[in-house]
Amino acid sequence: MGYNVLKELWAFRRSFIFWFVPIAACPLPIYFGVAETDFYKEAACAYVVIIMAFYWMFEVVPLAVTALIPLILYPVMGVQPSGDVSKNYLKDTNVLFIGGLLVAVAIEHVNLHKRIALGVLLVVGSQPRWLMLGFMIATAFLSMWISNTATTAMMTPIGAAVLAELFKDEDKLSKEVEGESNEAVELDAIDVEGKPPEYDNVVSENGEAIIEEPKTKPIEVQIVNEKESSRRQSMQKGLMLCIAYAANIGGTATLTGTGPNLIVSEQMEIIFPDSPGIDFATWFFFAAPGMVITLILAWLWLSTLFVGCRCEEDCACCGQKKRSGAEDVIRKAYDELGPISFAEGAVIFHFVLLVFLWFFRELKFVDLGEKQAGWTYFFIPGYVTDATTAMIVAFALFMFPSRPPRFLCCRSKDDEEKPGPVPGLLDWPTVHTKMPWHIVLLLGGGFALADGVEKSGLSAWLGQQFSNLAGIEAWTICLIVCIGVAVFTEVASNVTATSIFIPILAQMARGVCMNPYFLMVPAGIAASFAFMLPVATPPNAIVFSYGGIKVSDMVKTGFVMNITSLLVLMVMINTLGVPIYDINTFPSWANDTSTPCF
Repeated sequence: MGYNVLKELWAFRRSFIFWFVPIAACPLPIYFGVAETDFYKEAACAYVVIIMAFYWMFEVVPLAVTALIPLILYPVMGVQPSGDVSKNYLKDTNVLFIGGLLVAVAIEHVNLHKRIALGVLLVVGSQPRWLMLGFMIATAFLSMWISNTATTAMMTPIGAAVLAELFKDEDKLSKEVEGESNEAVELDAIDVEGKPPEYDNVVSENGEAIIEEPKTKPIEVQIVNEKESSRRQSMQKGLMLCIAYAANIGGTATLTGTGPNLIVSEQMEIIFPDSPGIDFATWFFFAAPGMVITLILAWLWLSTLFVGCRCEEDCACCGQKKRSGAEDVIRKAYDELGPISFAEGAVIFHFVLLVFLWFFRELKFVDLGEKQAGWTYFFIPGYVTDATTAMIVAFALFMFPSRPPRFLCCRSKDDEEKPGPVPGLLDWPTVHTKMPWHIVLLLGGGFALADGVEKSGLSAWLGQQFSNLAGIEAWTICLIVCIGVAVFTEVASNVTATSIFIPILAQMARGVCMNPYFLMVPAGIAASFAFMLPVATPPNAIVFSYGGIKVSDMVKTGFVMNITSLLVLMVMINTLGVPIYDINTFPSWANDTSTPCF
């Protein structure tokens, strides 16, 4: 009976947290509202931060709904006027994110992402070790530009089809012994939203692999099938984890790759308005090399753990003929896409144009005095940002034709349709369906939370408390912070982790007289290093739900991944961080009268 009561109470845990947290924390604003009114604003803001932190951590309500709390509590509790809070929900960084998402939606709409992924797989070959590398390269590259979730959802069924084809020969041999026939596996027969692929002789029961052994099988056949099934299970786990981990790692390379990157950029502007800020180019030059190194180390670790070192798997002369079936299924899927269409070519043009404009907007390493080097030289300084560039290209996608226009010389001789305009590369129904609008609200909620922390004076108070850490080495503080963020993001979303930690870390840097870039940038990247639990990120959840992976597999593999990723991050911030962000000096724009460092 006691167990049933606990089970029912656990089912209502979100409702319990919904009521318990505000009630338990309410003495904070009540006491300072009556006894020490000078500290009331800071206490009220801290009350809101506590509520949002617990609601985000336990997902009491949808994350985007929790992000709306500042719109309610800040004005009601006298922290900020409603008009000031509302401005945070569509700031310049939100617009940049929307523009990047619109380009990503166009890439998905014309199926360009699938062509890129299959093209990479054709190049790397069909041996298991190199297939894993191919999947990781394709997934990481796509997650730099489109959402990690969409990338994983697309790559997972492709991986399942390739796995089935890899082991077709063993299936055929096994079925011949049993007097059965074997059917080829088609790529389009596997759906990421449907049932996971079922392999012969393997049954998933409580997450463990069990070998079905017909009673009439010879002992020799049973031993061979057990060995092949074990190898298949290992390869399936390895390939699926490669896809999830590559999606998490790839998003760190670009400013628009994942939400935490944008939060770091915007918080830098909110808390340190006189700072140089973070634009697309500076983020890429710092994060991309680390992403590549982390991806290579992840491939070496995963391929060694799940594939091992066998000549028949790695050597082309031993394995090419045996594994040609996997290449055939990839080739077939690629050929079904047909030649590059007009729409795909147009999206490629707009994508390359966007990246080019982002990189050459401001060339900060070129000194032209008051003017910024780059194509923004011809405009008023500070008026044109990365968000402007993203909106220019996104707007063009709605107007640029998806097919050659049927007009005068552009019209083909075989075209019998009436002259007229053709649809654009993007239309609003497609955007409405595929656009993750909740992320925009989630980012806005984080910005509003941080703005309230700054305007209420809570940030200055936090800076004074952290000044006691001034004697600790900067790299030690950075390492502890990154470990803490990486651990926290295993049980909460990465956007939630950065929304909570980044404003606090900004004041910590100010309190210990550290360059804010030294803490904020690594912490933002560390929020994407969530490899140990299925709930940590959507890519982890997708590959876990697809079957064949146990929590213990993910914890064992992810623990090493976390350590490796954090070590690479620490090396990058202490090397590339010096010329890019000048982390070894405390800048004048970060100095504060409450915690003076000069």
